[in-house]
Amino acid sequence: MTKILILKNDRAGDLFTSLKLISTLIRDSSKTKIYLSELNYQFNFLFKKIQTKIINFNLSTIDKLNLIIDIMINRYDKIYILTPKSFYFFLPFFFKNIKFYAIVYNGKNRKRPNSFLRKFIYKYEIVKRNEINNFSYRELQEKLLDKNVILDSKYSNLEIPQINQNFLKLIPEKFIFFQFRYKFFKDLNWGIDEFKKIINFLNEKYENVLFCSDVEINSTTKFYNKFFEDNYSIIDFNNNHKSKKINNDKIFYLKNLTGLDMFFTVKKSSITLAKEGIISHISFFHNVKCHNLFNFKLKNREDTKHEKISYSEWCKGMNFNFSFLNKDVQKAIKKINNQI
Repeated sequence: MTKILILKNDRAGDLFTSLKLISTLIRDSSKTKIYLSELNYQFNFLFKKIQTKIINFNLSTIDKLNLIIDIMINRYDKIYILTPKSFYFFLPFFFKNIKFYAIVYNGKNRKRPNSFLRKFIYKYEIVKRNEINNFSYRELQEKLLDKNVILDSKYSNLEIPQINQNFLKLIPEKFIFFQFRYKFFKDLNWGIDEFKKIINFLNEKYENVLFCSDVEINSTTKFYNKFFEDNYSIIDFNNNHKSKKINNDKIFYLKNLTGLDMFFTVKKSSITLAKEGIISHISFFHNVKCHNLFNFKLKNREDTKHEKISYSEWCKGMNFNFSFLNKDVQKAIKKINNQI
């Protein structure tokens, strides 16, 4: 059996694209360690069978030194580079006795890593940023497996938790789950009024609406979170508490939602609605219907081509419906209404 190191210190949505590969590697390894970031470590409950370590999303000098020491001490047989940190692509040059597997990138003007450094990678798959991808990022990662290795398509080597009864008592039996993203609204020039229109529309369509806010906390997200707490019913899984507002007793703000609670909420949803990202990838994991929202700024043919390439990288094969939204919230509601 082999010793494997997985470098996956990226965003939470990206983590879920790698889970089938990671589950397979856990199955076929005597010792597996995975590096996660501060952005996806909240989902480390999936990896109780292996050693997990947190490392910064943006690598510091100390992070790099500690990683090199780790590799020197533990003498891994294989290392999987599943997040495009430029520093990682220098490792195969210095550790030639280790088999490195990696996702690499072809851009419009440059390759990451360059052709020279790619010579030292044992096996790699290419994400294209300059043309439509035939395979998604998820599918390309799975192609990194050695020949004759069968993919663990059922995630059987992950620690998938069961929903507890306290959680089930707090949520309604059926609901739509909506993820509010401040930056997504900002890019559309939307604010509180547009949020009200969206959330009220959803409540007309579905008896119960559950929604969450950004994980990132800043002055603007604090403003929105206070508005949500003051005006909508609240479910607080951390404190096992539910409170209702008389005028909004079917719309619930999920306060301080953790990664595990988000995982469970998506699983129990009738449908999810969110900007393409973590919610869509968790929905895909649970086989829950999801409607993706996009706010592409298409000014010319190059913009259209760029977004098609991006879609082929992240969404190809997921078979989710989607809507392209603009500043007109009423038109946005009509588009969403036709799909959900």
